[in-house]
Amino acid sequence: MTGRGRRGLSEYRRRARQPGRTLAALAAALILGLAAAGSIPGGPAWAGRGDGVVTDRLDKQAEAFRTWLPRALRGNAHAQFQLAAAFLTGRSEPEDFAEAARWLKMSARQGNPRAQNGLGILYSRGLGVRRNFLEAYVWFDLAADRFEHGKRHEQALELRKVVGALISPEQLIEADRAIQTRKAGWE
Repeated sequence: MTGRGRRGLSEYRRRARQPGRTLAALAAALILGLAAAGSIPGGPAWAGRGDGVVTDRLDKQAEAFRTWLPRALRGNAHAQFQLAAAFLTGRSEPEDFAEAARWLKMSARQGNPRAQNGLGILYSRGLGVRRNFLEAYVWFDLAADRFEHGKRHEQALELRKVVGALISPEQLIEADRAIQTRKAGWE
């Protein structure tokens, strides 16, 4: 890869970390991915040459954003979850836990149990959000309530139990109130 290609990626990384620049960063990622795929005439000199791993990553990144971003912006909970997954798994370059948390919150508030469970994990580990075991407990409980009985339901219950052991009895009462409030808001 030439220096020009690296500069393009570092510009994307810089912009992605600035508050309020999310859409600009997503657009930059999409443009870089399209250029790398050769879809934009006159794309950068490094497009389609050199390090195939970088080109493949950009292609996957652009595909994720091209597929899910329009739907996510329209409020589609599944698309918001998929976009968050792109930020969590490195399909976005680089991984961005704060941006993933933002999209997970949007999806979780619409009742998506996978997003609720993912948000619980982020809160329990302090990834992209401030570590908050009470919030993690709430999201795990909501996820367990929404999952069909089975493996995911059991995992959400187990995670809620683990996090519940880390908070005080007063916080458990507060968490139960938050759970009831959020459930009432969805009905």
